Amino acid sequence: MRKTVFAVIVITGAIVLASQAGRSSIPDQVAIEKAVLAAHAKMGEAEEALDAEKFFASIPDFDKGLIIQDGVLFKTRREALDTVSVGFQGVSKIERAYDQTYVTVISPEAALLTGSGTSSVTLYDGRVLTGPFAVSMLFVLRDGRWQLLHGHYSLPNPR
Repeated sequence: MRKTVFAVIVITGAIVLASQAGRSSIPDQVAIEKAVLAAHAKMGEAEEALDAEKFFASIPDFDKGLIIQDGVLFKTRREALDTVSVGFQGVSKIERAYDQTYVTVISPEAALLTGSGTSSVTLYDGRVLTGPFAVSMLFVLRDGRWQLLHGHYSLPNPR
């Protein structure tokens, strides 16, 4: 397990360093960052509206396990969409506040968004569940739109 975690950290670091080294050679760096943040915000609005279909409108169809949530690998877009749709049942409100959000432009067609913050979920019975979260999302430019190709959402382990 430690070797896998170390490998993921090394690969992610290499991608970030490579993207930083070529940062000045990517045209429209700021425009790409803004476009990715706008696509991410649109997904956040859909989440707050508890609209799973609208949320997944920014995620292309896949069958290679591109979404991970709290250690669960969803093998297809349909599986992830169905799980989110069921998860929204019984929820009256979702609020997500980001403390940190970073966009690393990898190429003119790919950018990594990472962030962390606090989620608050209000259930219909009045209970409120609040806790920290962290995300990493790989956005790609497809058909003129920034779409989420890979997403990883997790809740940190209690310390």
